[in-house]
Amino acid sequence: MSVSAYRAFQLLKELSYERVSGSENEKRAAERLLQEAKSIGVDAHIEEFPVSCGKVHSAKLIVTAPYRKEYPVTGYECSLSTPAGGLDGEFYYAENLLPGHLKNVKDKIVLVNGRPRRKDYKKLQEAGAAAILSFSGSMLDRPSETDIAVCKLRETLTDSFGGAIALNMRCADAAEIVRRGAKTMHIEVDSESYEGTSQNVCAVITGTDWPDEIISFGAHYDSVHFSTGVYDNMSGSVILMEIMQYFAEHPPKRTLKFNWYGSEEQGLLGSKAWTAAHEDELEKHLLMINVDVAAPTLGVNIFHVLADDKATAYAEKLAEKMPYPIQVKADIYSSDCVPFADRGVPAVNLCRFGAQGANFIHDRRDNLKSGYLDKNALNITLQQVLYLAKRVANVKQFPIPRVIGPKIRDKIDKYLFRKEDEEK
Repeated sequence: MSVSAYRAFQLLKELSYERVSGSENEKRAAERLLQEAKSIGVDAHIEEFPVSCGKVHSAKLIVTAPYRKEYPVTGYECSLSTPAGGLDGEFYYAENLLPGHLKNVKDKIVLVNGRPRRKDYKKLQEAGAAAILSFSGSMLDRPSETDIAVCKLRETLTDSFGGAIALNMRCADAAEIVRRGAKTMHIEVDSESYEGTSQNVCAVITGTDWPDEIISFGAHYDSVHFSTGVYDNMSGSVILMEIMQYFAEHPPKRTLKFNWYGSEEQGLLGSKAWTAAHEDELEKHLLMINVDVAAPTLGVNIFHVLADDKATAYAEKLAEKMPYPIQVKADIYSSDCVPFADRGVPAVNLCRFGAQGANFIHDRRDNLKSGYLDKNALNITLQQVLYLAKRVANVKQFPIPRVIGPKIRDKIDKYLFRKEDEEK
């Protein structure tokens, strides 16, 4: 039996619902993927791992001077709670946190452009901000058609720089607050942090000739709040299922491991947990193939290579022979390929990025009703992954050296905040 984009798209439709890290829906999706894997006849199981979770019971923001108005907000998951009765303070718009801004933020409720990145969070904490406000979306968003993004203070922030009170609001509301010259405001956050559970779905097909040589396949199946995550990344997950089905019927010479990762959207937590738990076997892994985002009708095909120049050259030659044209890039990609490359396993990511205006990610528009995905476009990435997989699973002399080049290593170290001082 050959791979089927139609069959893959039917599974994508079935799993097109919100699947946030640590939620019952994420677990439900994992169990469905496990069921599908077992129905193919492969050895499959679920591996659980702990995740930091947060629940915001309530959040409020009221401008109190020189005018009074309440604005809808969401509290950051894992935010600190305000004191009983809330927090009253002066408001300051710090824009991009230049030194001239930072000297004015102490003990104030501080609005920044977008969500605070790690180095911005560090600056705000060191400058003594009383609370952090961010905004998301567009000035043109219609409240009836958009949601206020639910953000999270990840451990990469709080473990290094301490907790904070943080809220998020709509872009248009943030602009109104600044335009009307807000001076003081009242905020409330009632937040709870706890340890939750996420899941990786794991399956293996043992090689016929070289069982101790392993090719690892990965895709994440979780989504963010308000999103059904069909583009990001149930599309990659169903492609992986089709690849596994092919090799279940055409036994590979090398061992193939298939992992559907949970909690990728919270900082690659699933793949980080898996590589940590399986560290002893990673020396047997020759390559990690990741699939993250596919199926937009209008888009471009990208082949990221996280290895060295020889691996990139091989990918370029292979790309010339693939069923559909694809651009090769020697670069990291923010997905589950990174933890493997970080541990010395060459990794690649194949994807199809939606063209501008024809891609919706990390919001409610990432759904099938938006009409920007189709099975024919999904088949493009499916066929590209299959072409690569058949080559590396069966070729006698493996063509990719087990080397991570210095440029990629440097990018990985920066991505994982090991060289954050160099970003200043």
